Amino acid sequence: MKRLLREVYLSVQQTNTHLIELLKLSQQLQVAIYSVSVLKVNYLNPINIKAAVNWIINMSRTEIKFIKPCLHQREEHFPLTPLYTQHCFNQGKIVQINLDNCSIQRMEELSDNASIEDVKEVGLLPLVALLQHGSVSLTAIGVDEMPDWRVQKAMESYQKFCQKFWPGHKDDVEATFRNFDPESMNKKVIFSELCDSARCTYGISYVAMLQIQNIQLNHSDKSPTEKFEIYVHSMAGMLDLLTAYDMEIAKYAFWDQTANQINQLPENIRLRRKYIKQNFHKPLSNLDKCRWFAFDAAMDIYWLSGANLAENLGVTININGREHKVENWVGTNDHKLFAISQDIHSIYLDGTTMKGLATTREETLIQQPYWHFVDHFANSVMEYRKRRGYRSVDNLLIKIDQAIKHIETELKVGFSLTK
Repeated sequence: MKRLLREVYLSVQQTNTHLIELLKLSQQLQVAIYSVSVLKVNYLNPINIKAAVNWIINMSRTEIKFIKPCLHQREEHFPLTPLYTQHCFNQGKIVQINLDNCSIQRMEELSDNASIEDVKEVGLLPLVALLQHGSVSLTAIGVDEMPDWRVQKAMESYQKFCQKFWPGHKDDVEATFRNFDPESMNKKVIFSELCDSARCTYGISYVAMLQIQNIQLNHSDKSPTEKFEIYVHSMAGMLDLLTAYDMEIAKYAFWDQTANQINQLPENIRLRRKYIKQNFHKPLSNLDKCRWFAFDAAMDIYWLSGANLAENLGVTININGREHKVENWVGTNDHKLFAISQDIHSIYLDGTTMKGLATTREETLIQQPYWHFVDHFANSVMEYRKRRGYRSVDNLLIKIDQAIKHIETELKVGFSLTK
């Protein structure tokens, strides 16, 4: 059962200087490469045909998977195929595949003389099928998840992969590359050292994921519903901005179940709970781990809810003198992320630039008092904020930075008391 929850995504009319930076970020960090080859089924390599068919019928856990972050109302999830990309291209729209960190790392495993069998071994054969027989653009925006010292090798591997397995591709003349310091000693991305546009783009979810860690650590004596209330009120107080996706993660984070209760859950709910915990809110033992994990979680949320930002703002790609609208997809080898996207995803709402959030609520969840409370509470808060009207976000980045300092201070105190 799918339920629609109103998501506070800022409309185009509310765009200000900082939000324009969100769009600039995608231009700064993505390396857009496009192909305009015509789909010719008769020329497909038989191995690739078989692989593509097997991928559509039964995708393995290790193969790259493709996520459409935002669906239209009544639209069901569907596999990304070369034929679909060609159909989009004929309608003046280009399918853009945004590769995450996991998939780029798979490219790093390939040698200079890698064969198609090697590509299959690392789980990237479905991507090759789309590149060689579809009409797509490709970005390596996943390098934004990487610390500086890893970026050069990652980009070299990405370029080699495209040169070898995507003959005839062209670099987008407007594509730009991420700046990085190859001498950097930081083994992890330090959020506070990111540029303003990056902190603004990922900061809302980064604050949310840090605050979940903070509540789990410093409010462990509270009930699950009280923890969720603390989360909602604190996020509204710190940022004056709530997103339904972050709140959905918080609902699962504070849903306290015994081992016996977990074992009695239907498998699909048990796996969803497990994957969300692994990717977004597993308990950690010190501040640095909380920082690193919160950034990874914020990036995952970006893939699942923010990767279609370019569509919202009408971004186009010029191909042979013709402007093409962009339809964003995410390519990932993280099977957990893919599974989560099937149950929780953004959805376009008719007549508005805002989005809704489609979530899955099985009867098992609907009957639980906890889920009845958190869903009702979240909806009532969102409806109130909608009626009140959304305030200026001109100082959003300042609020993000201040919120992080506040939460980190509380985490430091909390961890010091556990020693």
